[in-house]
Amino acid sequence: RAFANDEDIHSTVASEVFGVASDQVTKDQRAQAQDINFGIIYGVTAMGLARRIDGLSLDAANTLIDTYNKRFPSIQRFMNECVMFAKSNGYVETIMGRRRPLPDINSGVINIRNMNERMAINSVVQGSAADLIKKAMIDLQSRITREKLPTRMLLQVHDELVLETPDEHVESIKRVVEETMTSAMKLKTPLKVEVGSGKNWGETK
Repeated sequence: RAFANDEDIHSTVASEVFGVASDQVTKDQRAQAQDINFGIIYGVTAMGLARRIDGLSLDAANTLIDTYNKRFPSIQRFMNECVMFAKSNGYVETIMGRRRPLPDINSGVINIRNMNERMAINSVVQGSAADLIKKAMIDLQSRITREKLPTRMLLQVHDELVLETPDEHVESIKRVVEETMTSAMKLKTPLKVEVGSGKNWGETK
């Protein structure tokens, strides 16, 4: 719902976790929600969360994670499913079917097993994100070539693409980039893209 309504996902989560109206979420609450949103897929512990957030005690970090998991139980269920799939098959798959072997997922050494369990979750999430940006790059380059568009794709940085375009074509190319990237995959949540322009990459932010 938050993604469909184009809400700030971290503020929305903070509102749910801290039990306050979305317009009452403080900067600190949003920052804590952001840390746990990103940290949860890496298997962040209460100690790890307390280290990331200044002034957050271990008890408060435990409470924050417990509240988060109770409010969003499907996230924990999804992560458990990733681990169970890996334990049964010895690998995990991304959204487009790329496989990551995890031969030590059932290791008797707890540290190795725990590391592989974290990799099982992260490989599905980050690997699927990589699938998405690769698909977007292929689609965009195909359109550039097919339509002989006056732009060049120079660089991919995580979930960003950097292109070079003559000044007089910037606005039309921005529309092409947004259309192509937002339609790279059909997911339950709509894909959103922010397109910026400038004389250098820093100016596009």
